[in-house]
This record gives sequence, structure tokens and C-alpha cells, in this order.
Amino acid sequence: MGTAHKHFIGILVFLGGVGVLTAQPEFQFTLQTWASSTLDRRAGSNYGQLGFGVRRARLRGRMTQGRASAFIQYEAVSPKLMNARIDYALTDNFTMRMGRFIGPGSQAGVRTSHTAIDFAERSIVGRYWSSAVGRPDGRSFGLAALGRKSLFRYEIMASNGDGGLNLKPYNTEFSTSTTGDGILPQIDLMLILDRWSSIEAGVHLGIPNENRVNIGSLTGYAYYQPQVYQAGAVRGKLDLAMVLDRTGPSKNTLVGIGFCGFYKINDNIEIGAGYAFWDQDRATDGDAVGNITAGVNYSPNPQRWQDTLFKLAVTYKTTEAPGAAADPLLIHLVWQTYLH
Repeated sequence: MGTAHKHFIGILVFLGGVGVLTAQPEFQFTLQTWASSTLDRRAGSNYGQLGFGVRRARLRGRMTQGRASAFIQYEAVSPKLMNARIDYALTDNFTMRMGRFIGPGSQAGVRTSHTAIDFAERSIVGRYWSSAVGRPDGRSFGLAALGRKSLFRYEIMASNGDGGLNLKPYNTEFSTSTTGDGILPQIDLMLILDRWSSIEAGVHLGIPNENRVNIGSLTGYAYYQPQVYQAGAVRGKLDLAMVLDRTGPSKNTLVGIGFCGFYKINDNIEIGAGYAFWDQDRATDGDAVGNITAGVNYSPNPQRWQDTLFKLAVTYKTTEAPGAAADPLLIHLVWQTYLH
């Protein structure tokens, strides 16, 4: 039996159990299709390519029993179990979480829901950060404490540090370790100023275990969106990230910055532009990646903006890593449907 079939059967078993735990289980489905045009105009070239595809097709389910809840998410395009976690609310302001989930990290990454991406795709700051810390999809297996105090929220996560490492209760040594891994896992801490006067800001610190995944990181963000985002209003985002990779013979420092702004033309349309930059090694020249993006988003239903959303984004690569494809100009059209 193939991996995709096993994942699908697992989801059916999970969802079948939902009906036992709660009379009204919650289900969500997201489908994002896209068309893209790639144009190369460098060195006298005149090359273009038009393509079509499905970016995401995701099924999510939730179940609740008292103070306990569970959440599962499955991606069908590249068959994969994305999330599988259990939460228990000890109090109204303190929750324990365990399983595979999105923990503290770059807000520009998967902490921004795939249904709320600003342009056609997430910022390269979040995407490159996720890859640099060993969590390509932004998730890891771990245990987390989530709480709230006044205007602040906080998250503390102990994890394997590797989103693909599903450890068994024996033979848990990491392939990168020459000695015992030790009892301490990867630790991530995050403090968030909850949206107050239309502002949300946060900082995250990743503390590595040198015998597991010896990669530390520091990220921060500041987002502004008025409480009533209507015609004539603006919103903006700033994301910062730094990664310190000690897995090689020498330390490698990676840094990124991204910012964007949007203007609401009317109830149905917003326009925006942004810039993102990621330096894959500050000690090396010519390995940075950057781009400028402009886009327009249209929703026929302003009250449920994400349910049916059309995005047109044009991206120009200002810098590229060596060996990258010669396609400095990209045009994406995304059609999103979100059922919940």
C-alpha cells in the first residue's frame, strides 16, 4: 500500500473518531490553483514559459471534548500529514500542546496561514528561515506551552528540531551527533504583543542542542492593520530573521528582511507591494536572494475575504543565488477557495 493511501486511511480513521467525541465536528478544505508565466530577458534572451498547477489542496479536521481538542491537516498535492496535535487547556489562558505542529518561529513562514498569504506565495524570509532551521514546512514534533498575560501571548516549545524526525522511544540518537544527544531538546521561545490599537509584534529565540540540531535563530516581526480594514485604509508588515548554523566546521550566519504594504481601494480590491532579501551566508558574497513583488487581490465577498480570492502577483528577482534558474520576472495568478 502506498504512502498516500496510508495517510488517507489514517485521516478517515481520525475523522471517524471525531463523531464519537463531539456531535458537531469541524472540517475545513482549501484549494489553491495557479497559473504562472516566466520571462527571461537577460543577456539578449527572449524566453517565456506558461504553466498551470495546483498549489495546495488541504483537508483539516478538529474535534473537541471538554478542555481537550485535536487538530489534523493533510496536504493532498504532495501527499503529507502536515499537522497532528492534541491541546489541553489547563486554564482559560494556559494550554499544553503535543504532536506535530507549527511552533515559535518566523511569522513570515507558516505562522501566516496559507489562506492569508499576501501575494502568490509566502515571503522568502519565512521560507528560507524554515529551510535553514531544518523545518521545511515550518513544523516539528514537540511539546509546547501556550499562555496569555495581559496584552502579551507567549509560547515555549521543546522539539526534536527536525520537522521530519518522528522519534521512537528508543534508539533516539541523531545522525549528526558523535556523542549522546543529552536530555535537552531544541528549545524555542516566543513573546507576542497581541493586536492592540491595530498593532501586533513579536520576537522569537531558538536555542539549539549542539548534539542534536545545532542551529539557533532569532526572528521578529511588526504588523499593522486597522481594526476596520476598509476602502482608503492601509496595512503593512515587517519581518526580520537571523540563523546561526554551527553544524559545519565554521559558524554560518544567515539573515533576512522583508516588508510590504497594502492599500484597500474598495471593499473588493486591495493592491500592494513588497521587498524581501535573504543572505545565505554573511561571510560570502554573491549568495543572496532577493525580490520585489507587486500584486492585486480581489474577493467577490468582502465579508468572507478568504473564501473566494483571486491574486495576481508580479515578482522581479533583484538578486539570485549561483546556479538559480534564469527567470528574473515571474507572474502568478492564484485562485483560492476556502470552505469552513
